[in-house]
Amino acid sequence: MADYTFGGTDEENAELKKLNTEVVSFRRRSVQSGSVVSNSISQLEDPDSFENWEKLVRAAESLEGGLNRNSSPQSIVATRDIYDRFLAKFPLLFGYWKKYADLEFSIAGTEAAELVYERGVASITNSVDLWTNYCSFKVETSHDSDVIR
Repeated sequence: MADYTFGGTDEENAELKKLNTEVVSFRRRSVQSGSVVSNSISQLEDPDSFENWEKLVRAAESLEGGLNRNSSPQSIVATRDIYDRFLAKFPLLFGYWKKYADLEFSIAGTEAAELVYERGVASITNSVDLWTNYCSFKVETSHDSDVIR
């Protein structure tokens, strides 16, 4: 993640930075004498820990008391980045695709939410729940019946 502030209060910013370092891991490998020596510059926490990622997502969602159209650009960018990295690591969690789409709808509107749904159904094409949510979203937000079909 880039070096920037997450937005929100100093306490929220510090919490997000702490959680972010728990999920980020850097690995450096060097080859010496034909054998691979692994030098790990990883954090103490497991970067594959779902619990740590979930805490990070929840902390990002609660920035500034909950994100909306009036939230700071830093908070919005940080939350999008966290969701994108989270869903790249755990793409099969359909509920988080829906949460991300709902968040985008509240921040940027219909088109942004639709893009998230399309990324989600492309990631897990056989998720009946995600397809159902996407179809419901289209019915609720589209005023043209031909578009829905």
